[in-house]
Amino acid sequence: MTGETVVYRNEMNLVPLRKFTSTEVDLFFTLCNKLKEKDTRKVKIPFDELKHLSNYYSRSQDRFVKDLEHVYDKMLKLTYTERNGKSFKKFVLFTSYEVNVEDQYLEISINNDLKHILNSITADFTKFELQEMTHLKSTYAKNMYRLLKQYKHTGFFKIQINDFREILDVPTSYRMTDLNKNIFKPIIEELGFIFKELNINKIKAKKGRKIEWLEFSFEPEKRIHSKRQPNMSNIDKSNNYINREMTPKWLIDKQHQSITTHSSEFTEEERQAFLEKMKKEQ
Repeated sequence: MTGETVVYRNEMNLVPLRKFTSTEVDLFFTLCNKLKEKDTRKVKIPFDELKHLSNYYSRSQDRFVKDLEHVYDKMLKLTYTERNGKSFKKFVLFTSYEVNVEDQYLEISINNDLKHILNSITADFTKFELQEMTHLKSTYAKNMYRLLKQYKHTGFFKIQINDFREILDVPTSYRMTDLNKNIFKPIIEELGFIFKELNINKIKAKKGRKIEWLEFSFEPEKRIHSKRQPNMSNIDKSNNYINREMTPKWLIDKQHQSITTHSSEFTEEERQAFLEKMKKEQ
């Protein structure tokens, strides 16, 4: 399994994996791994390989087949939406899906309208190690892992708490105490070993005590430029890339100080200055 990676366009991070269990998340991204750069061709995956790549162990054959069925049932409910004013289009990511128990394989293909999600990717993409993700236990940690990987070179990700609830499929009944215990705690405990100095900062609304934004900060990964792809450095300098991954100066300064895995405080003036800079770049 070592070296297997998942690569897809960032827009897929906006699709919530609703009601997916931890095992089903592993199977879903294993399928994404096998389908990358396959265009719309059907891909046949032996059960043994699928189990190995998804870190699926200690379960009966019947249970495995059931899990494969549940994964696709939930994938059918995943809709990718393109909007143009009031008009919109909706698509499912995968179309063909066959589980052959007798010959021990799964055959799958991607929707022709969405083949760009997993094919011919050169910019604005998320990439992570499949093995690293499948060894995480919490579903929330797995989904937060893929989101943070989109910003691995900046070490900074900010999101409105309502969007956070939507993307991570947080129960509507969860209050802040539930978020702290059931979501933030496993995220810090599991991802703190992967994203060094991982920090969650909760920002209150200008009026009232309600939390409105969440900021995730961590030590950025160093870029590794391949000698075979000298033009990749030019892609990184595009405006879209700068808007998507721009580390504010105040965050860089903070990262040189001692940052713990508990929420830290940044001044509102620093945050507003960064937000204004982002607006000018857009």
